[in-house]
Parts: sequence; C-alpha cells; structure tokens
Amino acid sequence: MQLQQEIDQLFIEQQRDWEQLRIAIEQLDYVKVKEFNWGSELKVNVQFNPARIQSVSAKVDKSSIEKRPCFLCSENRPKVQSGISFLDKYIILVNPFPILQKHLTIALHSHVPQRIRRKTGDMLTLAELLPEHIVFYNGPKCGASAPDHFHLQAGLKSPLLMAGENELRSCLVIESSSKQEVEDRFEDVYQYLHSRQPDEEEPLLNLIAFVENNNYVMHIFPRKAHRPKQFYEEGKRQLLVSPGAIDMAGLIITAREEDFNKIKKEDIEDIYSQVSMSII
Repeated sequence: MQLQQEIDQLFIEQQRDWEQLRIAIEQLDYVKVKEFNWGSELKVNVQFNPARIQSVSAKVDKSSIEKRPCFLCSENRPKVQSGISFLDKYIILVNPFPILQKHLTIALHSHVPQRIRRKTGDMLTLAELLPEHIVFYNGPKCGASAPDHFHLQAGLKSPLLMAGENELRSCLVIESSSKQEVEDRFEDVYQYLHSRQPDEEEPLLNLIAFVENNNYVMHIFPRKAHRPKQFYEEGKRQLLVSPGAIDMAGLIITAREEDFNKIKKEDIEDIYSQVSMSII
C-alpha cells in the first residue's frame, strides 16, 4: 500500500499548492450526471463536465500535434505540478481535468508515441499496487488527447466502469490469477485485431484493467472509428462526444451543456454502433 499512501499525500499537497486543481476536484462533486437504462441490468451514465472541452475536442491529426508543445513532457508541465516515480520510467501525476475521483495520469518519461503493446505488464502492475483503482488506456485514435506521448490513466473503481460486456458495444474480457497469462492472452487479441486493421500502426482499442478477488482483469474495447459522425455535424445536429475508455465502459463525457441536455438513448446506441467493432 506504499504507493497508494504516496498518491494520497500527493493529492493533499497538489490541492494545497495548485488552485486550479483544487477547484477542478471540488467541482467534480457537483458535475451533472443522468442515467439511461436498458432493462434492469444495463445502464449508461452521461456526465456534463465543461472542464473536459479541450480533451473532447482536441485536434489529434499529425499537423496539429506537431504544432503544439507536449503537455506531458516535463519541460512543458506547469511548474506547480509534481509527481511520483513509478517503475523508474513513469511519473504519476494528478490529472488537473478529472472525470473520476482520484483521477491520475501516468506518463512515460520518454516522449514516445501512444502504443500499448509490451506495456500491459506495467498497466497490470499499477492495477495491483492500486487495488481501489481502475487503470485505463486510450489508443492514439480512440480518445487520447496526447497521442504523441505514451500515458495511462487511473481513477477510483465503480461498478459501472467494471461491468464488461453488454449488447451496446463489444468488450473482450481477460481474467486470470496470473499476470503473465493476461499479458499473453492480450497479445493474442492484439494480433487478431491487427489482422482486422492491418493498415493501422496500432489496432483501434481502449483498455481497462483492475484487480478484483485476487484476479487480474482486463477489458478490451475493439474500435472501428475514432469519433461518431455526430461529432462532425454542425448546429443542432452536432454532439461533441469523443469516446475513450471511460465512455466505452459506460460513462459518456459531454463538455457542453447543450449536448448533455439533448442526448437520448437512441443517440447513445448509435454512437456505440459507429465506434465499436463487433467481434465474430
């Protein structure tokens, strides 16, 4: 539990020293959330979180990425932002734009592209050391607002985010008491998804990992699109929703109140159908 204690202390110190972060964390208790249900077992929550507007609407094409400084590199982070070393190659940071309680960003020291292959072991190790958290990964075309710098994220567990499969979108579940077995089975899935999308540098996917009942659990959300067509519409037809791992798990983030107010069950079903890849 040593790492968890260090993170708890980091939250205390960062909120004391960083006003923007303190306000963002306080506001998280008051974000609007509405619930949609499909029977008694399946639900999706929609969160209105205006602080996420930059992330949701981020331009992640190569030209835009090259023009802006990387906000995960140490020289570009706010001077007040401090962190904790992890595995001698990552820094654990408090996320200044939280969507979850105890929201963390875990950034690699090196400025290398967002690619998960051969890093799932690190992800599972973090989940093991933070048993009250889920650890998640957004692919470079699946919700990552920094596709040029490898990073994971984490936040407190909730049943909604650990639910796994449902009829709205695909989710492959790997579970084992062996960390190595989860890594090996992920590699098999990765190779299969790569065969479905051979032209992509990395198959489109989101991951959520956690430890539960002494088992390592990994949820894989195969994707076929980065954003739904509603994202690119104009006027009243636009819904600024850019799904990442948390959205795929069942917590859809809206950064504009107009989108939060008008989104309907049919929109949610349509968004999932556009971005989730069916597995046969």
